Amino acid sequence: MWDRQIPELTRHWRVLRFDLPGHGGAPAEPAPVVGELTDRLLATLDVLGVDRFGYAGCSIGGAMGADLALRQPHRLAALALIATSARSGTADSWRQRGETVRNNGMDPIARSAPESWFTPSFAAAQPAIVDWAVQMVSTTDPGCYVAACDALAAFDVRAELGRIGVPALVLVGAEDQVTPPADARVLVAGIHDARLAVVPGASHLAPVEQPAAVTDLLVRHFTTAWQLSTQQGLSPVAAPMPQATPPAPAPGPAFGHAPGRPADQEQAPFQAPAPAPAPAHGLNPDTVRIPGKASGQDLNPDTVRISPQAPAPAPAPSQAAPGHASGYGFPPAAPAPGHASGYGFPPAAPGGMFAPLPQQPHAQQPAAPQPTPPPAGFGPPPTLEPEPAAPDPYDRGTRVRREILGDADADAAEAAGDELTGDFEDFVTRYAWGAVWDRPGLDRRSRALITLTALTAGGHLDDLAVHTRAALRCGLTPDEIKETLLHTAVYCGVPAAGAAFEVARRVIAEGPPPHA
Repeated sequence: MWDRQIPELTRHWRVLRFDLPGHGGAPAEPAPVVGELTDRLLATLDVLGVDRFGYAGCSIGGAMGADLALRQPHRLAALALIATSARSGTADSWRQRGETVRNNGMDPIARSAPESWFTPSFAAAQPAIVDWAVQMVSTTDPGCYVAACDALAAFDVRAELGRIGVPALVLVGAEDQVTPPADARVLVAGIHDARLAVVPGASHLAPVEQPAAVTDLLVRHFTTAWQLSTQQGLSPVAAPMPQATPPAPAPGPAFGHAPGRPADQEQAPFQAPAPAPAPAHGLNPDTVRIPGKASGQDLNPDTVRISPQAPAPAPAPSQAAPGHASGYGFPPAAPAPGHASGYGFPPAAPGGMFAPLPQQPHAQQPAAPQPTPPPAGFGPPPTLEPEPAAPDPYDRGTRVRREILGDADADAAEAAGDELTGDFEDFVTRYAWGAVWDRPGLDRRSRALITLTALTAGGHLDDLAVHTRAALRCGLTPDEIKETLLHTAVYCGVPAAGAAFEVARRVIAEGPPPHA
């Protein structure tokens, strides 16, 4: 999924992509906790001699990035979280998804995936990419997929976001329904040094739908982080590209570009034999499924992907292929963009980094490189925070109302408007849904809890039923709703809470609604 980012990124950094266990042909060694995936990744980087790096991850790859920033902040120079939530869905929903795979295999998940990952217009115009996505998921190891579902079921860093001090870019597709812009705003509100970028015309797989916009954002973000690292004394380093007989790789704490090299020297050692022609959709499977573990393989570092593995002793230098890191078949020190695949999210799983170069002496600081403008024809430019105000708050309110309530309840509310109540409905849509519900100060789960309490206190049982369904859509579990109503009984009265419990019992019995 990162193929279209790689040419531009490798002009500035050495790039490493990796697959999740059981994805993209990687060994099927399940990891049921996000922290275990992160530990395997760090073990691989340790073997490669990578100390400090920048990381970009999409979906579950973004969850790994947040975990890195919380547990190993000294190793990160910059962080890009793409289509990422601090808490995605509910534990029950992920467990149900895992149970579906246990009972029916990967085919049902694979067939439904494109609807969540791509906008309808993109899916209609790019059937080859839709086929690619389905094939990616259908070939994922079921046990590893279930383990990844378990990992996301347990993942919740909402209370810890304030501890992330790494400069962060939070990037989301404007039409992402899996990790919507509201989830991205929760990340930005919680992380001290974070910027939000909303990419128009993109759903969950923004790097595939709008590659130029995403590439430009990544280059700008990591270039800025490189400049800040320089100002803070974490100087970038001059590093020659690997020659035929390279010196032993030295771990380098620096992050960023390789300054002081002519352009032809920058690129020549990385030229690979001409690849087979890429399919029309631009995703060449011949360049993204190369195993990266056997020593001595002549692999192109611009395209190779490896599987995160547990620590392993590095082979002796005599076993390494010329110009490559021992045992891994590509130059040391090199991570880059990451995504992890297929869990109601995107397909097979590069989750990765922009990594440092091996440390070498240098004589002077280079001028900061200028980002290359994105090529034309890949869609509109992204919107960076602060976002421009919507032309009409009514449209924003209508969208938020449907995201929270679902189409059925939103349709019922709109249909109830008439000549007498039309102005009131307009007021509610603009100022309740388009303003208060969409403010970044509280996440939607918190607002759903407050709303349940207020409606219970007021005895508004019809609205309570609507907002109980909304609370489930916002990710609350039945147990959390129960605790909310118990707490409400203390402060609002037992009779009011008793009536609320009857409403909640009826709504929960209807089954879980689709998530907002």
